[in-house]
Amino acid sequence: MYKTTTKMSKIISQRETIKIRENLKRQGKVVVSLNGSFDLLHTGHIKSIEEAKKQGDVLIIALNSDKSVRSYKGLNRPIIPEKDRALHLAALACVDYVVLFNETNSIRILDKIKPDIHCNGADWGRDCVELEVVEKNGGKIHILKWTQGLSSSQLIRRIIDLNKIPTAKAIFIDRNGVINYNTAYAYKIDDFKFTPGSLNALSKLAKTDYKIIILTNQSGIARGLYTEEDFKKLNNWMIKQIKQAGARIDAVYYCPHHPTEAVVKRYLLDCPDRKPGTGMIEKARDKFNLSLNDSWLIGDTDRDIVAARLMNIKSILTRTYGQASEYESKMGPQFRVKNLAAAIDLIVGK
Repeated sequence: MYKTTTKMSKIISQRETIKIRENLKRQGKVVVSLNGSFDLLHTGHIKSIEEAKKQGDVLIIALNSDKSVRSYKGLNRPIIPEKDRALHLAALACVDYVVLFNETNSIRILDKIKPDIHCNGADWGRDCVELEVVEKNGGKIHILKWTQGLSSSQLIRRIIDLNKIPTAKAIFIDRNGVINYNTAYAYKIDDFKFTPGSLNALSKLAKTDYKIIILTNQSGIARGLYTEEDFKKLNNWMIKQIKQAGARIDAVYYCPHHPTEAVVKRYLLDCPDRKPGTGMIEKARDKFNLSLNDSWLIGDTDRDIVAARLMNIKSILTRTYGQASEYESKMGPQFRVKNLAAAIDLIVGK
């Protein structure tokens, strides 16, 4: 049996194609061919390639080069360069060889492949431009099952349409220990002290297009140390001070539950909001249509970092004002800095 062992060995020149075809003919192998640009490889392509492979022993794909694609699809195509398209096809187990051609149609390359069976889509039909050269060399045409609604052009249009939907990005910030120096159940204005440089840093951040969102566990409410009204009163005062400093807060999310009400081992939570639960992040994501991949979380405990990592958010740990960790986690932050001001400098620059 004629075997190939690597993706690169599957990608052959036209001269090599002739030699390989002669060898396969001597072995009595049924050679199948399929041609196309295969730009943005998708499910419809895969199904067609798999069906083509089932028609014989060896599948050779004739791939339109970049020059060829431009000749009939315009100067803005292909999206994926020919070298990468060839590698994508060669990575498929059902593909034996890939050969590039420069012409607008595949007549000349098929005259070298001399397929026993050439596969074509139903949109081109049996009376296709390849019919004469295939039959001249003793082959026949097989019409592939057409998968409606699947094409690279449709994928491109979908990408364009999706990009018209605005997405935002956010900086999620823990409150106590990051914005507020006091970490011990602060609920009175007298208990609140802004960490050094935090107001100036928030003012700098406010000039960017990041949403600024506070995420805070407030188990003091469940513990009976203060009420939700106490929390909201202090929260409103904090936001007012931040606005007076020329900054802004776009949203504040808080969880009032006690840890024993919320935390189950391995981060499976009865309450999804309490960090390291991700409920507060999910609410903010849905409200602001956030790209979490472009967002950051700044916290001072492992539970902040775990919540960020579970949602694929880049994380920064501030330790100067931090509390002892409640969790044993190997999920560390991407960065460790002194305080909120240093974290914001890291994100937006000094």
